[in-house]
Amino acid sequence: MELVAELRGRDGQTRSVRVPCPAEEGEGGQLRGLRRALAEMQERVVELLAPLVQEEREAAGGGGPRGNVEDDDYDEEEEDEDENNIDTKASADDPPPKRTKVQQP
Repeated sequence: MELVAELRGRDGQTRSVRVPCPAEEGEGGQLRGLRRALAEMQERVVELLAPLVQEEREAAGGGGPRGNVEDDDYDEEEEDEDENNIDTKASADDPPPKRTKVQQP
């Protein structure tokens, strides 16, 4: 058995990645072999995509491999604020708001 991944770039070019998936000896050997093959597949795909991701970052003005560190810090702060803000209007512990009946003439 083997795992096959097909990656198609924006230019339409297709790249195939094939990883053999031999069963290992013993109980659960087939699953262990599959796990190893999946890990290898992931590594190969990352190797193929890394240069493309870097090109896109540079084209977007992100710079190095981590992009702009200051922007990353800002995003984290913003996420922390979002997590701490609790909507007081709708809380799962509160009963639903009372409905008022409108009388029809």
